[in-house]
Amino acid sequence: MQNKNAAKKRLMFIQKEDYNFLAYNTIILLNALDCTTEAKRFKDFRKIAYLIDLINEGGDPNKLDQRFLSKIYTRAQIKKKLLHHLIIILKNKNYIGVSMNVTSKTIDLWLKKEFIPEDFLRTSLFLNETTNALVLKTALGMIKTVTIKTLVDKIFTQNNVLTWEV
Repeated sequence: MQNKNAAKKRLMFIQKEDYNFLAYNTIILLNALDCTTEAKRFKDFRKIAYLIDLINEGGDPNKLDQRFLSKIYTRAQIKKKLLHHLIIILKNKNYIGVSMNVTSKTIDLWLKKEFIPEDFLRTSLFLNETTNALVLKTALGMIKTVTIKTLVDKIFTQNNVLTWEV
């Protein structure tokens, strides 16, 4: 187990703010939520900024303390900008599909599994993150289709974390 964690840490430069960290978590999340076609896309990529720490630290936000959730919320504001750049990179590498949702005025994503190395999605290296993503999906329900405001309310506002307009 220690070798797996050491290997995972080598993938990361500045954990939680590194493109590699954000990239593999985005891919894991899209895969766990079965966002693998445009019809099953993840609506509004900005929600990923709030979900990444949850899939790394524990999936159910209702089991985390208010102080920790507050840190997640604050860090998510930084991640949104990084994710915007990352989405362009992942799209150019053909790892994800991207579409502009004119109705909600958001950028929606889906994973192009055929371009992701099979070993990446099958490896046990990211088992904790995959498990936490599935726990998160169960705890929050329709993660891939809810609005960012609804997601923030469910995770943070309902757990007494002060938020500002999303």
